[in-house]
Amino acid sequence: MTAPAAVTAEAIREALATDPRLAKHVTHIQISARRKTLGMAMSPGDDGITLQVPADATPGEVLRLLSKNRDRIGVMLNKAKKCVPGHPVKTFIGGEGFLWLGRSARLRLVDNPDVKLRHASGYGTGYWFELDSTAVPNAATTFIDWYIREGTAWIQVEAEQIWSRMAPRRPMPTVKVGNIGRTRWGKHDGRPGRDDVTIAWQTLQLDPPLVRHVLTHELTHATRPGGTSHGPEFWRTFERAEVDARQTARRLDEEGRHIWMGDVRQGPA
Repeated sequence: MTAPAAVTAEAIREALATDPRLAKHVTHIQISARRKTLGMAMSPGDDGITLQVPADATPGEVLRLLSKNRDRIGVMLNKAKKCVPGHPVKTFIGGEGFLWLGRSARLRLVDNPDVKLRHASGYGTGYWFELDSTAVPNAATTFIDWYIREGTAWIQVEAEQIWSRMAPRRPMPTVKVGNIGRTRWGKHDGRPGRDDVTIAWQTLQLDPPLVRHVLTHELTHATRPGGTSHGPEFWRTFERAEVDARQTARRLDEEGRHIWMGDVRQGPA
């Protein structure tokens, strides 16, 4: 028997053209041989949804999914418009503010080539990020590397405590902070031979309860609850580890719109 041909974005667009009201809400189509189910995704500020399509799906199946979820699509669109991001753009001059675990710290330029960047207490005057003046041209990379290094040390301690409540008899996944883009706070890679949780470096700017929320979310995926990715069993497992998970998720949506994503102002401030 011949295997069915992989679906194409063009074929899906042709199917959507039969229902223009649905078609206008689809801005991107992602086709993956690894996906098993059809899905929809949208980030704050997006103009439309992203279709996540298994390679063996048919255009008809995609159209039926959208038709069945008209109300959900409306909710997603309204939420995306309401939660338009307002991420700051940074300039690496003295006094610029940065966040570490919800605590604000001002930038101070120093002459210290041995330590490009460090987080320090001001002895009663708050907290500072001290940046070697020679590191300014590549300061964004220096900051991101710092968040990855210090954030990994912080979340590994937190993850052990969370995992001990969730699945104490199972080995804990590898946990780290990384640069995984700007569209998600964390991810779990559970492919065969892999069991890795990566938290986005941007997340480490948020208050500790929000960072723990993201970490718990990804560790919940690592327990491999039954059902769909964010279905009832997932939320039951999640809420056993974090009672107010849904409320905290709403807080994350709001506060996450205002943190630095790595954008830098070019030229004079």
